[in-house]
Parts: sequence; structure tokens; C-alpha cells
Amino acid sequence: MRAFLLILSATSLLLGACGTVEEQADEENVPMPELILTLADTIGVELGDPNYVFGFAADVVRTDSILYVLDMPFATVKKYLPDGTFAGSFGGNGDGPGEMVFPQFMELLPGGAMLVQDVNDLNIFNLAGEWQGFALEHQQNWPRQHAAADSSSFVVSRHEFIHQPTSFRRGFIALYNLEGNLLQEYCVDSLAIPVAPEDNTDALNRIFFSHYFAADTERNLYLVTRHTPFYRIECFDENGELFNTIEVDSPVVEKTADEIALEKQYIEDYLNGMGTSNVVQWIYEPDTFREPIAGMWLGWQGNLWVLRGTGDRPAFDIWSLPEGNFLYRATLDVELPPGQYFTFYITPHSRNFAVVHEDEGMVQKVLLVDVEYPAEEG
Repeated sequence: MRAFLLILSATSLLLGACGTVEEQADEENVPMPELILTLADTIGVELGDPNYVFGFAADVVRTDSILYVLDMPFATVKKYLPDGTFAGSFGGNGDGPGEMVFPQFMELLPGGAMLVQDVNDLNIFNLAGEWQGFALEHQQNWPRQHAAADSSSFVVSRHEFIHQPTSFRRGFIALYNLEGNLLQEYCVDSLAIPVAPEDNTDALNRIFFSHYFAADTERNLYLVTRHTPFYRIECFDENGELFNTIEVDSPVVEKTADEIALEKQYIEDYLNGMGTSNVVQWIYEPDTFREPIAGMWLGWQGNLWVLRGTGDRPAFDIWSLPEGNFLYRATLDVELPPGQYFTFYITPHSRNFAVVHEDEGMVQKVLLVDVEYPAEEG
């Protein structure tokens, strides 16, 4: 997941867990099934070899054989072997075939197509880095989240502006094929424009920080509505019909004043950096509570990894799909000081995953996290 998720996750990544899953384990006097997470290696340096210096690591995909890092300023996808050795790159700045301007996200589909989102188009590359064409072409207003579905389709969060009879922004989450054809809309949210100053925060949350979602290879969508105190995941089939809901009784945890101030500064700096202040002066007021869910991904063996948002260390609930049965808890035993951020990148292409760490000076490194499953699962 992606530069967008850096913003989403970085502002709420003091993480942990509590709720009915633990209570049930206590009542039944059985241990909580745990996966062991280990920081195994680090890729990246502050200064030195340009192959290991990241201008801005906007997205990461880890497989068992290659780690892909999307470096936004250089419009390049860098490749690394499992031991961290640089293994080449593809893309590059420009407007020719396979070149990009300001890439934001990438997704690896199960069939091997790599999608890379640029400002005006969604590029298709093969795993050798050869450009195959466009999956979507558009003018700015690029999709802000992506999720791979099956080998020939993907889910994105998009929007369009409609100006008659009144003006509004229509945001939607939808399934497309590689020819750019709309297959299914799962969720629609319309926002009247212009936005009144007192509605700034609600508008920003709905435009930039509205949902987390993941998709499985059956084209089912798993959706979390953000900015609520509820741990709730809605499960939609490929026809957009709700077929299940995963819920956990999670108590509300209030943010500290320092957390709120840091988040407010981070979001407003992000918006100014995007140039939106040339159009409107946004005023953002963060939620006073920590979101129970701070991220969601399709992971190894097709399970759903859910990042908790209420504690002091990164903790995940792992659920089976599509049934929604609780499988494991996993906790990364690291507590970040203020001003440092983790952004997680979990995929079904490897049992292990990657984390981008950003320090106070905005220096990024990619951390490789190994996952140890119960012995009977190999």
C-alpha cells in the first residue's frame, strides 16, 4: 500500500489491541494464537550509493524473490533481492512509453502484471519491467487507493466532478479490468462543492481518508469506514452485495493532546505540500479518538491482516476469508518515538512483509519483517 497510506497510517500508528477476541480466549482458558514477527534486515542509507537512497518510497511490494520499491521523485521502481542487494530498476522520469511523471502507487496482480499509478494514467508493466500499456487513462484526479483482485482486475478509489444541475464531487470504490472497463461499483459518496469552511474536516476525511479496503481473488471487497470508533469490516461480493460483517467490541481510546497536535500538523503540511492551499486554505481537526482499525491488507494464504490502532505497538488481527474467522494475533515489538512513522506493506505474494520507516529528518529505510507461523503450517 502506498503514499496515501503513509499519511493514513503515520498519523495513527501508536498501535495495539483489545476486545472480544482476547476476552473469549481468557474465558476459554486458551492462549491467544500468535504469529512471531521479527525485524530481519534493513534496506536504505541516508547518504551514499543512489541505489540505496530513497527520494521518497511511495509504495512497496514484497515477494519471495524480489522486493519492489516505488521511488516517487525518480519515477522509478527499484528491485532488491531477499538479502537486500540492488537488482535493477524500471520506469524513469519522462513522457515516453514506460516513463512516468509523479507515480503514487503500485499493485502486483496474481497473474504477474505490475500496475503503477501515475498522475494521468495507470501503467501496466510485466515483472521484467517491460511496459505493456495503460489500464486506465485520466487527467489528474488519480485514484488514491488500489487493491489487486484476480489476475485481470483491480479495485480503486476514484472520483469525478459533476457540475449540473449542482456541483458535487462523486467519490466511488469500483472494480475494473485491465482494459479499463468498469465492472462493479461497491461504494459511492457524493460531496457538494464548494465546501463551507466549517465542513473542512468532514470533507477532507471523505476525500483523502475515507476508507481502508482490501480485495481477494474472488473479487470480494473488504471495506472499513474510517473516522468512527467502531471495529467493523463490511464484506461485499463481486456484485456489490453485502454478505458478511466482521466486528470486534473495541473500547474507545482517546488520543493525547500531543498526538492530536502532531497529526494536525502532519495533515496540514501534507495538504500544503500538494498545493491545495493555492485553491483553498484547509483547516483540519483530527479525531479525538484512536481509530480501532489503522490499515488492512490481503496477506499470505489469502488471509486478511488488520492493523489495530488503539495501543502502543503495531498489532495485527489475522482473519480467514471469506468466512471472517479469527486466526491469529501478531505484534511487532517496536515502539516509535514521536515524529517517526511506520507504513506497512503486506501482500499475498510472500509470507513475510515490509515496513517503511521514516525518521524525524524524513529519511526512509525499508525494514524486512519475517513472519513465523505455527509449526503445523510449515
